[in-house]
Amino acid sequence: MARRLGAARLAPPTRRRLARGASIPSARTRLARAGIALATAVVLTGCAVVTGQAPNPSSPIATPAASPRAQELALAPRSAPSLPPTPSPSPTAAAASATAGASPDPTATSAPTATPKPRPFEMDLYQAGDFVGEYKATWCVPAALQTSINIMNDGADTSRAFQTRLFDLASSLEPGNTGGVDAQAWPDALTKLGYGGYKLDVRGSIKAAVLTVAKAIRLTNRPAGLIVWYGWHSWVVSGFKATADPALTSDFKVTGLYIEDVWYNRLSSIWGYSNPPDTFVKTSDLGIDYKPYREWTKEPARDGKFVFVVPVP
Repeated sequence: MARRLGAARLAPPTRRRLARGASIPSARTRLARAGIALATAVVLTGCAVVTGQAPNPSSPIATPAASPRAQELALAPRSAPSLPPTPSPSPTAAAASATAGASPDPTATSAPTATPKPRPFEMDLYQAGDFVGEYKATWCVPAALQTSINIMNDGADTSRAFQTRLFDLASSLEPGNTGGVDAQAWPDALTKLGYGGYKLDVRGSIKAAVLTVAKAIRLTNRPAGLIVWYGWHSWVVSGFKATADPALTSDFKVTGLYIEDVWYNRLSSIWGYSNPPDTFVKTSDLGIDYKPYREWTKEPARDGKFVFVVPVP
């Protein structure tokens, strides 16, 4: 199968990079670019999701055994709030349970329990030095893997050699013939390397996708990812802002995500310059780049849906 991530990105610039706080191009401009993407993707190169390159048998990561890299640097949560403890029964509740069979005292009244007001919540696992971009224009998945691993490790390996070994592993899991690997290799490789369970998932809307992504990051203290540009490219998600703590309630809205775009600091003729690592992107602006999956090879489970990678709690 010839499935690819990323669209053509090497032509002369068509817009300026969107920096923190900068204005966003008009919807008409972005819609026009999205239309160009479909017309030009067949002749221009980008970050592919499938490759025919054979895995390097000498690569220690490409072997079926657990990755040496996963053992060299111990996993460590990065400045993430701990999950709230399970509340213990109050003395009043315990006493009430012990006397459940007794007749109620008509004069006894229980004090009303105040419901805590939800507070805005924010977390971001990224630290300076975790980011590494694509060493080849078709290596967005290996670069996303490498950045994700760096976020989860105490140390960071940003070397081309490590990204090459990750490419070998990813292509052995999801081979293809267009110079890259399929998005499914991202969660499969992280799971295989011992970084906890990961899966590729889909939702019918951006809102539903980001709610799932934020909840998974919060409950695991591990990064997630978005498959953007109609399924042609990958973004790492290191954190989020929400109207309430997803660990305490399901009644919350995600106001934005912290993104590491492994295409940085290159230019796409369709999507423009990528933002620098750890850029906060409002949920209302995600639709500029986060498009429903649409590629040459039909993928019924993905087509027309918003695809993402999440850690499994």
